[in-house]
Amino acid sequence: MKISASAIVLKQLIRILSITWLLFNLTPARSAEPDPVTLQLKWRHQFQFAGYYAAKEKGFYRDAGLDVNIVEAAPGIDPAQEVIAGRAQFGVGTSELILNRYRGDAVVVLGVIFQHSPLSLIALSDSGIDNIHKLIGRKVMIEPSSAELFAYLLQEGFTSKAFNLQHHSLDLNDLLSAKTDAMSVYVTDELYLLQQQGRTYTQFSPRMSGIDFYGDNFFTLESELDERPQRVKAFREATLRGWRYAMQNPDEIVQLIYDRYSQRHSIEHLQFEANAMHDLMQPELIDPGYMNIGRWQHIAQTYHQLGLLPEHFDVEPMLYFPNSAIDLKKLKTTLYYAAAGLLLLSVLSVILFRFYRKARINEARLKTMFDYAPLSLIVLDDQNRIQGWNAQAEKTFLWRAEDMLGKNISTIIPPAKRTGVEKVLATVHKEHAIFHAENTNLREDGSEILCEWLNAPFKDQHDQSSFIICMARDITEQKRLEQKLEQAAHYDNLTSLPNRALILDLLKQSLATAARQKTKLAILFLDLNGFKAINDKLGHESGDIILLTVAKRLPQAIRECDYAGRLAGDEFLVILHDISSLENALMVANKLQDLIGQPCAVKDQVVTISASIGISLYPDDATEINELIHQADQDMYQAKQAHRSDK
Repeated sequence: MKISASAIVLKQLIRILSITWLLFNLTPARSAEPDPVTLQLKWRHQFQFAGYYAAKEKGFYRDAGLDVNIVEAAPGIDPAQEVIAGRAQFGVGTSELILNRYRGDAVVVLGVIFQHSPLSLIALSDSGIDNIHKLIGRKVMIEPSSAELFAYLLQEGFTSKAFNLQHHSLDLNDLLSAKTDAMSVYVTDELYLLQQQGRTYTQFSPRMSGIDFYGDNFFTLESELDERPQRVKAFREATLRGWRYAMQNPDEIVQLIYDRYSQRHSIEHLQFEANAMHDLMQPELIDPGYMNIGRWQHIAQTYHQLGLLPEHFDVEPMLYFPNSAIDLKKLKTTLYYAAAGLLLLSVLSVILFRFYRKARINEARLKTMFDYAPLSLIVLDDQNRIQGWNAQAEKTFLWRAEDMLGKNISTIIPPAKRTGVEKVLATVHKEHAIFHAENTNLREDGSEILCEWLNAPFKDQHDQSSFIICMARDITEQKRLEQKLEQAAHYDNLTSLPNRALILDLLKQSLATAARQKTKLAILFLDLNGFKAINDKLGHESGDIILLTVAKRLPQAIRECDYAGRLAGDEFLVILHDISSLENALMVANKLQDLIGQPCAVKDQVVTISASIGISLYPDDATEINELIHQADQDMYQAKQAHRSDK
C-alpha cells in the first residue's frame, strides 16, 4: 500500500508531540518497596538542613520511591569521603567539591541551597579589631574547607605569616575568653550565641572583596548518576520540594527538628537560623537548587589564585542539570518552562513549515492540529491580514478568533512598534527566511505582554500566495523573573545601590576609561560614624532605615556620570569621573558630609549621623584598583580616628 507524504508528516508530528508530552510528564518509575539511600550531612542536626528533614517527614522522598536515611556529621567527618567510600549515596558539601573533582573524585553537584556562603570571620568589638587589616599579628581560628576566607585575606594583601593561624576548636568560648582574637563562624549559627550574651562583634565576609561562593551544595557520584539516573533525579526533585516547603513553613520545620532530630539548639536558636538562611537563599527570587556555571567558574578561578587549581579548570562536567530543568547555560533564572518547551518551539517551526509547504493532508486534521497546538499560532497573508488564529492565541491575547480573522496583525502591536514589525514581516516575505524576535504586544483588555515570536514563510500548494505562520510564546513573567535575579545579583537588596561586586566592576571600567582619556578619577570611601551603637540601641530595623536614608542622599551630591555603591554594612564607595583635582573631590566630600549629617527620622526619634570619608586619586595616589581602595580606606580610617578624638 502506498503511504502518502502527508501521512508521513502527520506521523512525525504526532511522534514529536508524544515525546514532548513525555518530557513534561515523565516521572521516575517506582518499585513496590522504597529504595533505601543514605544522605550524609556536613554537620549536626539543625535548621541548616531543614529541606532534607521536610522532604523526609512530609513524605516527598517516599512519594519519589525513596527511603532516605539522614546521617548527621561530627568533627572530622568529611561528607565527600563518606559518599566516595560508598557509605552514603548523597551528601551535603561546600564549594570545595571542586577540589575533590580536580583530585579525581567523580563528585557531581546536584543543586545549590545557599546562594551566598554563610562563612564569615568575626572578632569581638572589645578586641579593637574593627578593620580587617588589624588582624595582622593576631591569633585567628579558621576551620577546614574555608578557602574563601583565605582568598579574602589574600585579596586584602595578607600573607600566611601575617597572623597566627590556630587550630579551630569549634568552641565559641575560645573567642569569648580571648584564647583567639578572630574566628570563622557560620552567620546562621554562632552569631545567635553572641547576641544572646549581648556581645557585640565585627564581621568580615569574603563578599566584602567580591568573593562570593555558594554555600551548602548537595551532591552524588558520577557512578550513581550513570547507574541509577532516575533515582538521582527523583532524589533531587524531592529534595528541592522539601526545601521549598521548609522555607515557606519555617516555624513548622523548626518544631519538627526540635521534636524529632535534635534539641541541641533551642527553638529560638533554630528560628534565628531560619531567618538568617532566608537572606542567604532569597527563596522568593531564586528557586532552591539553582546554580550558574559562571558562578562556579568564578569559584574555580578563586581556587586558582590560591594555587589549588590550574587556571582553566572546567567546572561544567561536575554540575548536574536534569532535562526537565531550565537550561542554565542559556538562561540565568529558574523558569517554569523546561528546555523541552523551547525544543518544541523549534521542532514545530520546522514541522509546520514543511506541513504547510509540502503536505496535502485532510483539512479536518489540519484544523485540529492548528487549533490545539500548545503555542499561539497565527497565519498571515501577503498583506499581513490574519487568516488563522488558534485557541492558544485566544488565551494569550484574549481576542476571539472570530473577532481577529481578516484584521491586520498591527491590531496586537503597540503603535510605536508597528513600523519595526512591518519591516520584519516584509523581510520574511521577501527573503523566505525564518525570523526570531521579541515584541511587546497588546491584549484585548489593553494590557501589554512581552512575547517571543518565530515567523516562518510558506506558500500554498500551488506556490501562488505567500503566507507567514507566526508562533508566539508569552515570556512576560520569565523576563520579569530574570530582571529580579539580575537586580539581586548586582544591586544591594536594602538600598538598591550597586552592590560590592558591581561597584568594583564599575570602578575597573572607570579606571580603564580614565587611563584611555588621561583624566583623573577620585574614589571616596565612606564609613558611618557610630552606626553600630545606633544599630545596637535602636535595633536592626532602625539601622536599615538609616542606611536607606544615606543611600538616597548620596546621589544628590554627585553627577549622573558618577557612581555610588554599598560595599558592605555601613561602608559605601563613590566614584568621581574626570575630577581634575583633589580640591574638587574634597568639595564633593564636604557636600556628602552635609547631606548625610541632616537629621533622619527613625520611627519616633530624630537621629543625626555623620560619616568618615577617605579619598584617593587616580593616578596621583596609585594606578591599581586594590591600592586605590586601600589608600582611600586608610584615609577614611585616619578620618575616623580624628572624629573619635574630637569627641
